[in-house]
This record gives sequence, C-alpha cells and structure tokens, in this order.
Amino acid sequence: MYNRFKTIINYLIILAVGVTFAACDDDEGIPEYLTTPLTVESQSISEGDEVYTSTVAMTITYSNPVAIGSGNITLNGVTVVPTVTNKIITIPLSLTEGTNYTLTIPQGAIVRRNNTAIAAEALTVNFTTPGIVPVTDIADITNENATTQAKNVYDFLLSKYGKQVLSGAMANVNNNNQFADLIYSTTGKHPAVTGYDFIHLPYSPANWIDYSDISAAKTQWENNGLVTYMWHWLVPPTEGAAVENYSYAANNGFDIRNALTSGTWENKQILADIEKVAGYLKLLQDAGIPVLWRPLHEAAGNYGSSGAWFWWGDKGAEYTKQLWILLHDKLVDEYGLNNLIWVWTVQCVEGNEADALAAYPGDEYVDIVGTDIYSNNTNSKATEFNFINNYVTKGKKMITLSECGNIPDPLNMFTGGDPWSWFMVWYSTDSNGNVILTNTNDDNFKLNDSTYWNSVMSSTYVINREDMPSTLK
Repeated sequence: MYNRFKTIINYLIILAVGVTFAACDDDEGIPEYLTTPLTVESQSISEGDEVYTSTVAMTITYSNPVAIGSGNITLNGVTVVPTVTNKIITIPLSLTEGTNYTLTIPQGAIVRRNNTAIAAEALTVNFTTPGIVPVTDIADITNENATTQAKNVYDFLLSKYGKQVLSGAMANVNNNNQFADLIYSTTGKHPAVTGYDFIHLPYSPANWIDYSDISAAKTQWENNGLVTYMWHWLVPPTEGAAVENYSYAANNGFDIRNALTSGTWENKQILADIEKVAGYLKLLQDAGIPVLWRPLHEAAGNYGSSGAWFWWGDKGAEYTKQLWILLHDKLVDEYGLNNLIWVWTVQCVEGNEADALAAYPGDEYVDIVGTDIYSNNTNSKATEFNFINNYVTKGKKMITLSECGNIPDPLNMFTGGDPWSWFMVWYSTDSNGNVILTNTNDDNFKLNDSTYWNSVMSSTYVINREDMPSTLK
C-alpha cells in the first residue's frame, strides 16, 4: 500500500512540474484570457457633454469585471469614491448650474478584478452644466390674430412677470366660483385668476352641468379677474360605449394612436369633442373673455409615478405632442378662436428631463409654460422653476405654477428664485362635497389654513382681483 501511495505522490509532483514549465512558456504563467487590456466600453457622460444639474451619478462600463485600484478619482480636484458592480463603476455627482467640470481617473485607479496587475488607462472627461438663463426676451403671444383682450392679458402678465405673482383658485367641477368666494369671505380678497374645467363635456348640456352658462367666468372677467380653463378629456373605452363609462384615465381602452389616424372611430370621436369644446370657447370669445387655455395637462403623470395618468400621455410623448398641435390648429385655424393664450404643462421630474422635453410642442404652439406641484411645505420651488426656464423655455416664455396644493410662500418665491406668473390652488371638499379652504387630512393641502391664506393674499408680492386694472377689456 505504501509503495502504491508513494508512486501516486511522485506522479502528481511530476505533473505539477510539467504544468509549471508549460505555464512558464505561456506569458509567465498567466492564461491569455487574464491578460487582455481593460478598456472602456461606454460611459453615461462623454467629453464635452452638457449635463442636467439633477444628474446624481456618472457610470462607466469596462470590458471586464473591475475593482478599485490605487490613485484618487477626482471631480474638479475633489476626491470622489465610486461603487463597483461587476463591470460598471458608478461615480457620485453633486452639480450646480453654470459650472465646468473635469473628472479625472488616473491610471491604476481602476483594475481588473481577476488580475489587478492589469489597469485601465487614465481617463479625463470634461463636461458642463448650463447656467441659469436670464429672462431677457420673452416672445409675443403666438397668435398674430389674437383678440385685443388676449393681447392685453398677455402683455399685463408679462409686465408683472418676475415682480409679482397673481393669486389663483381652481373652481370645483360644477363650474362655479364657490372656492373663490370662500377665499374672499376669509381674506377680503378675490383670487386674480379663477380656473374652470371642461371635465363634464360629454354630459353638457344637462340640468346639472351646462357649459353654455358662462356666468361664473363672466363674473370673474367683468370684475377685472382673469379666467383659465383646462380639460379632463373624457373619452369612450370602446366605440359606442355609454357616456357613464367614459374616462380620462391612461390605458382605458382608448388609443391616442388611433385617434390621430384619420377615419378611425377614435379620430371621429376627438374631432367631435374638439368641435364641441370649440363651441363653448366661442361663447367666451363672443363675450370678450380671453382664456388662459391649458389642455392635455400632466400627460406623463407626475413626480415619480409609474406611468402616465391620462390617455393623452399613455403612448409616449410624441403622440401627446401631435395631439396638442392638432388641437391648436383646429381651434385656432379652423374654429377661429383667437381669445386663447396657450398654456402647456411640463412634467418636472428630476432625472426625467429628456422625457419632459420630448413632449414640448414647440415655441410656435405655446405661450406660457406651467407645471403642477403638490408638496407638504411652502418652500421655494426653484428647482422646478429653473429646470423649465433653463431647459424648456430658455428664458423665452413666462412660467406659471398651474396647479398647487400648499401655496409656496410668496416671499420664498421671490427670494428663492421661482417668481411664477400665477399660482393656481386646487380646490378641496369635505365629506359632503362642500368646498373647504384647507384639507387637514391631506399633507399637500393642510397648510392652507385661514391664517396662511390671509398672509398670502396680503403679501406685497401677490396681485389679487382687487388689484387688477380695468383696462384689459
């Protein structure tokens, strides 16, 4: 047994020596697959890129799994520590507007995980962030044939832009001024802007909703206030569906792609709806009332939602844009509505700027850009404002807070750098459906108590209906 065991040991020794000599003939003992160079396959920021300030990290993908070697990785001379996942390194970023950046990765800082003797070449990436764009040259109203009243309102908003903000209140869906009147009874001041919604268009005219009754908007306008309309656009899920089954929700069965295709039932539906809403907007025009017109709002959802909220956004930005242009051309060119000031709503989600920009219809189709912000504080919303100003409007359009819950403190707006044209507070109701000033059950509304409303409406930064000129008519 001993002799047999000794023979096996000698055999293994001879085999090991043979392998060693063989390996020495093959690049000093390292297999070829461990000696290939470590190279960059892709990177999220390239040389000369302009980068959003909301970008929190840069990723670099290498040709092989990597590890951190020696030498500091720096951003403008400050050491940054990346994390590693297989072949990818993630470098944290904290960026400010209008800054030139240099990312430096020295040779030896990144090495192959399975052979640390192999290091990636040094890498330097220069990139910039855009500066805050000054408001220098806001364009005129886009419709050359705009009514005198629409031009007057637009010019008035422009004269106050960056100096004061107009107060606003959204009417409940029954097309009245109850919320505005409640604010007046609390503060002694009416909102400068009141908002209405064509949400019940398929039902109108009915004994409970009839959009041919423009008395609420007329009261506001005749008392020197401004009027805005939006449209929660109800559509049938299938051809011939009962109106009770109509919906504005995403993925409700109604396909915007078909709606933009001539001859389909969906296309016939939206054209009929546009004709109907045009008739009601024409009543406002005939009464000399200009409209801050804000259709197709929040197309992409809002603030980190998992998808679009409404059917006009659920198939992607390109179709939303096409629908906006169709609606614009129909109302302006075909139905002769020159009393409309077109307000487009951007979805201001940090990290999704490209998606937000993709839906922008173009400067020729938009007069004012708005965004909807619901938050549990009254702080400045400068991040959202700066994104719109720097990337969307490039300082060429006025910007409005087209919906909000808790009102940003007017002082915070103008010291924080987000001087909105107007703010529009969404209405709240109690369990009986009565309009209420504040909703203590909702963090997004609970700060708007009577004391705060009085503070806001009495601010020197705020324009109320009582402050509005009578010369816009």
